[in-house]
Order: sequence, then C-alpha cells, then structure tokens
Amino acid sequence: MAEPFILLVDDNPETLELMSMALKAEGFQVRVAKSVFKAVEQLHDGSPAPALIVTDLLMPGTTGWDFMKHIRDDAALRSIPVVVVSGAEPGEGATLADAVLQKPFEMETLVQTVRRLFPPPLAIPL
Repeated sequence: MAEPFILLVDDNPETLELMSMALKAEGFQVRVAKSVFKAVEQLHDGSPAPALIVTDLLMPGTTGWDFMKHIRDDAALRSIPVVVVSGAEPGEGATLADAVLQKPFEMETLVQTVRRLFPPPLAIPL
C-alpha cells in the first residue's frame, strides 16, 4: 500500500523546493507538479490520490481556481483537502479551499496548516 502523500502545485521552482523541504523535514511524503496540467495528469494516472493538495492560484495556462473546481467536481477527488497558497486575493473561490495562505507566508504556518488537515504518520517504535 502506498504511503499517503501531499501534492504540491506551483509554477515557481523555488517555492516548490521550499515547501517540499519544510514538509519533508516534518515527516510528510511529498510529490510536486510544476503546473496545473502536470497535477491533473498525476491525479488521473492510476496511482493513489494524494491525501492533501497545496496549490498556487496564479499559474500559466490555467488557474489554481480552475484546478480546484476540477477537484471539487470529480467524485473521486472532492474529499481531498486543498490548501491554497497565493499572492492573489482568494475572493469568492476561497470557499473551494480548506485553507488559504497569503504569500509571503512562513513555512511554519504551512506546516501547521498541513498538520491540522493531515497529521503526519506516527513513528513506530523499534
């Protein structure tokens, strides 16, 4: 059985790296997608779905809101918690997200938000 993971979606490689490092340091498994199109491919490639998605809003080609609408309209995906991280004002679409973090934000804030929506796996004593 595959270990639960977080899917990070952002077109900025530095932001992806920072979020990935912060979450991995806390014990989370992480996969990344550099665009909404890559994220949609991952969600429909037959592999297990993520336990949580963190997505930017403003990306080339299509927006994070379009991505969230896609998730919420798909019965197999709609229960996945979504955290939006963006410098854009979330507006009415914020109702599609489980949490919204305004950029710039502290990585600890991201970790706390993710932990609230998806606790890290418990360590098994040896």
